[in-house]
Amino acid sequence: MIEDRRVKAGEIIDDIAQTAATLTAIFSQIPGMGVATLTKLYLEMASKIAALFGRKLESQEAKSLVLAACNFYSTDIVQKSVLGWIPLIGNIINAKITYDLTKNIGWFLYKHFEEIGA
Repeated sequence: MIEDRRVKAGEIIDDIAQTAATLTAIFSQIPGMGVATLTKLYLEMASKIAALFGRKLESQEAKSLVLAACNFYSTDIVQKSVLGWIPLIGNIINAKITYDLTKNIGWFLYKHFEEIGA
C-alpha cells in the first residue's frame, strides 16, 4: 500500500512538473503569468497528494503548505526568476528549473503527509 501510494505520488508529481515546465517555457516572458499558473498547479498537486493519504485539504491549509515548500526552495525560485529573462535561452532554463522545482515541492508535500501519518 505504501509503495503504491509512493508510485501514485510520483505520477502526480511528474505530471504536474511536466505541465509546469511546459507552461513556464511558453509564458515565462509574461509578467505575473508564471506565478499565477504555478500557484494553481502547486495547490492542485497538494490536494492530490493529500488525497493519497485520505486527506482533504482546506484552501488555507493547502496555501500554507505550498508556501512552506516554496520558502524551503526559495533559492531555486530566485534563480528561476532571474534566469528566465535571458533572451532566447531564458525560457528553456526557466522550464528546466521549474520542472526540478516542482518535483522537489511535490516530494516536500509528500514527505509532510508521510511524517504526520495522515
